[in-house]
Amino acid sequence: MKFDLKVLFLTATSVATVFALNACSGSPEPQTEPVPAAQTDSAAPVAEKNAEPAIPASYKDIQFPEYKYVAPYPKDFRVEIAPGISGYIVSDRSLPLVNFSVYFEQPRAPLSLKDEAASSMVGSMLRRGGGGGISAKALDDSLEFISAGLSSSVGTFTSMFDIDCLSKDFADMLKLSKQVLTDPAFDKDQFEILRANFLTAYDRRYDTPAKVLSALKAKVNYAPNPRLWDANAEDYKKVSVADVKQLAQGVYGNGRVIFALSGDVDKDSIVVVLKDFFEGWKTAVSKNVKKNAKAVAQEPTPLTFVRKPGIYVVDKDISQANISMNQPFVRRPHADYYPAAVANFILGGGSFTSRLMNRVRSDEGLAYSVYSSVGNDYRDTAMVTIALQTKVESVGFALKLIREVVNEFAEQGPTEEELSQAKKALIESLPSLFDSPEATAVIFAKGELLGKTYDHYLDYVKEINAVTADQVKAMVKKYFDMDKMTTSIVAPVSKLEAIKPFTVIPQDSLEFRN
Repeated sequence: MKFDLKVLFLTATSVATVFALNACSGSPEPQTEPVPAAQTDSAAPVAEKNAEPAIPASYKDIQFPEYKYVAPYPKDFRVEIAPGISGYIVSDRSLPLVNFSVYFEQPRAPLSLKDEAASSMVGSMLRRGGGGGISAKALDDSLEFISAGLSSSVGTFTSMFDIDCLSKDFADMLKLSKQVLTDPAFDKDQFEILRANFLTAYDRRYDTPAKVLSALKAKVNYAPNPRLWDANAEDYKKVSVADVKQLAQGVYGNGRVIFALSGDVDKDSIVVVLKDFFEGWKTAVSKNVKKNAKAVAQEPTPLTFVRKPGIYVVDKDISQANISMNQPFVRRPHADYYPAAVANFILGGGSFTSRLMNRVRSDEGLAYSVYSSVGNDYRDTAMVTIALQTKVESVGFALKLIREVVNEFAEQGPTEEELSQAKKALIESLPSLFDSPEATAVIFAKGELLGKTYDHYLDYVKEINAVTADQVKAMVKKYFDMDKMTTSIVAPVSKLEAIKPFTVIPQDSLEFRN
């Protein structure tokens, strides 16, 4: 893609340069002697054969080839290592670098707030605490010496670790990761440093209006769920190394395994290496996991919505109001996703081409940025969003203007130009997902974890192109209905008289507790 653009740019530049040189040169001297007819006829074919392409009269007349892009096909990169263990290998021998990400399907939700605090520390401690007879300091020194990276994380649905290194060190990094992560040591000094970091983060959780808005938006939209629990300072102080160690049991053991490998590797030979690696990994995990261990987590349940439209405000003495309007959307795969994505692009997702940006920023100067988005979630029902920051004194006018833009769009639908431009932009953004071998391997691995088909990115183009103007209108009416939205605002309550009635939510009540 980059090569094509550069060629087009150089072509256009060359044409412009030739045009300028011709325009600046003097007119040719008139011929004083006529050319014989015979000579003219015989020379014509040669002149025609060697003639340069005609120079357009204007840069507007320059013709560019039609844009065509076909996304890489996941099945071309997929390998099966063993039952329940598969992944994607994208070779790139241009640089001596390797990235290896391994995802373990491990759905888990905390049983208590103390477990939530401990769970949030597990992912970091698996890497930071050393293991397999290697101290935390020795591990850091070893990785720094060879300019390699080893990271780990534990989430609600998947746990993972990641290796970045030079290709010559990849075999050693595989051994090191297995040694450390299957038999973690949980160094006490590293644990205290990590806990101090979490306590500091908790103390600063509402340092910015954006952080307050994020918490308010969750509080007024979602019903209580263990996945949303917020551990506080006291919860973190109660956590011990033993608690973290207990919660780490089996993190990288059970469940489906999907990996993403990219860089300076030979696909055929590396498969043999990976088979040995994962066989040894399973053996090491089985050896170090306690049998009949007490359950430390529960099965996560989907997030549900409160569905109480209205305006909710956290009182904060600031000059710029932070606003987010939200409504439940869909859980993918869903037939409404693609037409809603096109509608969103036209409404507020298309930056300076969007209706909200043109009206709220360009025409009225009410906000530096105003945008809309539609959530893309395969595990929970997502949300649609309209968000902006504006002067506190302008909140009422801004909300009124946004309502007008949405209602007008819902009634009239998109113009042909808007519809065409939205489809074109969404489709032409597809290559950015595959802009590196690492990105390609990772997106395929994560896609398989979510259940995406091999044809997902081919179908994406077809689905976007099939969206009609009537579908766009229907999506705006269905998912951007201002009367069905919760409007979350962080601003001084005393300056919001114009938008009453609203509900004031105390900042210290934003946390989810059991």
